[in-house]
Parts: sequence; C-alpha cells; structure tokens
Amino acid sequence: MKNSGTWREYMVQRLASDPGRIKGYLQAIMEEYQTFGDPRVVLLALRTVAEAAGGISELAKKINTEPEVLSEELSRDKALTIETLKAILNAFECRLSIESLEPENPHHPTTYSPDARLMRIASSATAASAKQGG
Repeated sequence: MKNSGTWREYMVQRLASDPGRIKGYLQAIMEEYQTFGDPRVVLLALRTVAEAAGGISELAKKINTEPEVLSEELSRDKALTIETLKAILNAFECRLSIESLEPENPHHPTTYSPDARLMRIASSATAASAKQGG
C-alpha cells in the first residue's frame, strides 16, 4: 500500500476506495463522541468523509448549501446544528438513531444485546402464557 502520510490522508484514501466503509466510520466516530464529548472529532470525521466522497463542494450540492458555508461550519470548534448534521448524514445515506446505553457489566440483566432482548421477550411471553393458564 502507498505511504499515505497522515492518518487522515490514509482514512480519506480508504473511504474513497470503499464507500461502504463510510457508515461504519461515522458510527465509530459518533460512539467516540458519546464517550468523550469532543465535537471537533465529529467535525474532522465529517470533513474526512466529505473529502473521500468528492469534496466539500460535492457534499454542499447534496445538502443544498454553499460550499463556503459548509466548509466554515465543518471548521469550527462548536457542534453542528442538529439540522445540519441530519442533512450531512442523509447525504451519506445514514441517520441518527437512539439506543439505550449499555451498563458497565455485560452480564447485568438490563443488557440491551440482541440475546438479552430475545430472552426478555421469551420470558415475557412465558409469563403471559402462565397468567392465562397456558
């Protein structure tokens, strides 16, 4: 593989060569933001993804804004408005979603993994059946 220079340049090349990775990259960045709360990480990631997908001008067209305005918004140290974030994520065929925070102990009964969810559904169905005499 060609020496890319910086980590960001490497990520731009990687995302440009396989746009299917963009969703996973954005998901990882949003999880990092949830943990550490630094909006600059999200802004840098969005600039990286924009560059990989054709540049700020191309993204600006997709979200119906001026490239200068978008570039300025992605260069600030403050978080984007929810409307701008939604528009950018939509341009990459992604969306924001809400999910419960997982507890520290993965074996805690309120774990929100798919297996735990299925166990809760099964136990609820069993309890309902028992109440009905079934």
